Amino acid sequence: MYVPLPVLIAVGVLLLALLVLALRRRGRGPDLTAPPRYVPPARPWAVGAAPIGDLPPDLAAEVRALLAQNRKIDAIKLVREATNLGLGEAKDMVERM
Repeated sequence: MYVPLPVLIAVGVLLLALLVLALRRRGRGPDLTAPPRYVPPARPWAVGAAPIGDLPPDLAAEVRALLAQNRKIDAIKLVREATNLGLGEAKDMVERM
């Protein structure tokens, strides 16, 4: 039985494409070469983890002094630097004071 060469080539390309697709789907596992995901360190003054009163007394006094001078942004910056809180968490903490 004679099969024309273009038909053989088309069938071969089709089989090769199916094989490549099957092997690509099977190999989808975890990427072991990627660096591990970043896990931030625990923050002792995170919202919900510690009440406001647990701030160090000197830090709380500085924040209250800044708030008394209407320097809310500076107070938020001070809390962020001292506690490694995010902007929203530090802002909430200062506003509660």
